[in-house]
Amino acid sequence: ASAWPRTGRTILRDGWTWVGVTQDLAGLAATKASDPERYDELDIPKVGLGYDIVGQVAMWLRGEQSPIEVDHLLMTGASYTGTFQRVFLADGFHERTRRPDGGPAVEGYLIQISSGGFGIGGYNPINPDQDRVDVGDPRRTIGDHGVPVIELLGEGEAETHLGTTRDDSDDPAGPYRLYEVPGACHMSSGEAGHGPLAPTEEEPSDFPMWAIAGQALTNLRDWVVDGILPPRSERVRHLASKEHGPGGSAPESLPLERDEHGNAVGGVRTPWVDVPIARYFPHSTIAGGGQMAGPPGRPRIDLGDIMGCMFRFDADELRALYGTPAEYQKRFAESLEGTVSGGWIAEADVERLTSAATAVDF
Repeated sequence: ASAWPRTGRTILRDGWTWVGVTQDLAGLAATKASDPERYDELDIPKVGLGYDIVGQVAMWLRGEQSPIEVDHLLMTGASYTGTFQRVFLADGFHERTRRPDGGPAVEGYLIQISSGGFGIGGYNPINPDQDRVDVGDPRRTIGDHGVPVIELLGEGEAETHLGTTRDDSDDPAGPYRLYEVPGACHMSSGEAGHGPLAPTEEEPSDFPMWAIAGQALTNLRDWVVDGILPPRSERVRHLASKEHGPGGSAPESLPLERDEHGNAVGGVRTPWVDVPIARYFPHSTIAGGGQMAGPPGRPRIDLGDIMGCMFRFDADELRALYGTPAEYQKRFAESLEGTVSGGWIAEADVERLTSAATAVDF
């Protein structure tokens, strides 16, 4: 469900089939609350059984008893369910989840906004009674599993991911891409269905991560089905320590290098940071403070760490940069054209994205 606000538009537009699997205690509780009579008999007795639940559903969908015709099966999730995929891969569930012909039931993974190096959330123990997996544990880094894997991170995830990065690869043993997106954050008001979890002192970020995520899913599909290699991007750049710049509160977080406008450098380039009208930051200040309760058996997370914010340039700054709104819109359109031709955003999303730029006035 957490992946839907970013990828649902692409899935519906391209006519794919979406299969959501309730596999977590918190998700089951919400499902039962929505219709207690219908879902009364459902039970997940313990955290950690979700990996087997998802594996069994995947094998069912690829087997002779599947209720729908499945040509290919991909998996995606975001945040907690992004981390779910990392555990599914590294703890052997992917290898055990097979088609009747012995091939992998799941043929590709898009891991969204989940950092392998994030201590309390980047890799969860299967049994919550076990100790948390150490930050240096090799399972936190995506290994070779014989199917394409794309990791898609915003700035906040990139801050903690440095220790678990690996090189991009086209090797069939472990096809892999890492996309780190300057301007993007864990939660944005620019994503359908994602309002702020709590009031913030700053303006919530409007960065359209949905456009990048939708194209990343398309790139994964093209890689799996047609063998079309997806684009590569440079990585973001980190500062040496927290003393050199602002960043998240996690002890393993390293702030990102920023340009003269305050936006992160490197990574996947888009008009929002190359032709900016604002400075984007992946964290915010919760008015009155606030934490978010994690799933059962998981730690609490500071809400301000996962809610991005933005600081709009005033009219004088915009005139100094672009002169007129028409010049800004022209440069935005040129930058967006390059982002589309580079394989980062779908042509079908250009009109919606351009309409927001057209409304800018100063």
